[in-house]
Amino acid sequence: MATGTSGSHNRVEKVITLVGASDEGWEDAARIAIREATKTIRDLRLAKVIQRDVLLIDNNVAQYRVKLQLAFQVDRWRPGATKDEPDVEVTRWLIVANQTLGTGELVAEIDRLNKIGACEFHLLVPASHSKAYARARRLSMLGADPVTGIPSEQLPASEEFLGPDVEGIAAAQRRLDAQLAKIDAASYAATGELGDPDPVRAIQAVLARSSFDGIILSTLPAGLSRWLRGDLVRRVERETGLPVTHIPGSAPPAEF
Repeated sequence: MATGTSGSHNRVEKVITLVGASDEGWEDAARIAIREATKTIRDLRLAKVIQRDVLLIDNNVAQYRVKLQLAFQVDRWRPGATKDEPDVEVTRWLIVANQTLGTGELVAEIDRLNKIGACEFHLLVPASHSKAYARARRLSMLGADPVTGIPSEQLPASEEFLGPDVEGIAAAQRRLDAQLAKIDAASYAATGELGDPDPVRAIQAVLARSSFDGIILSTLPAGLSRWLRGDLVRRVERETGLPVTHIPGSAPPAEF
């Protein structure tokens, strides 16, 4: 809790390993890795290159790769509002949500936690596939349209699978931006990012480069949520070892 001055708290440095890749060169690959790390790491102290290599295709350099060790300070203390006030211990929460971003249940949980004590939130949105992309993906896996029998490579929709899911990513980004705007309007501290469509992989990627005190998992109600059908709450608890608060949300707002 709030004790002491900003220089009196014990601090620990955490070291993680990241690999950055670039078509431009090793320096650009290192910049990409550091930029990704700073999405959730507050106080990077050191970046050390431990390995460099290149990916070759047809005897030509296709990609430059750099493995970095990054050190950062694990710090849960923030200065008081004035120089006479004690420092404040902050709790950091990882919020994992997609379609329930902006719903009343999740907003109420954020409000409740901030009333208990100072908090920082990082919003992780696994960018689930759009309907068109999901159909193209199924066709690619099947090899043919199950109704017409037309080979999937002859179907226009199948080509969508060859590139990024622009529609799904854009929808997830809109939800994330709207939720961050609401949190900012309430003067709470929050950052955010899009992640892998698989929520477990998305969570593991964030935890590999940052640290949190707990996870808030917001899902659609039972019966509508694919995450719940996949027993996601227990999977996340088992994989991360962190306390998980499950917030079943309502149907998403119309603007999302």
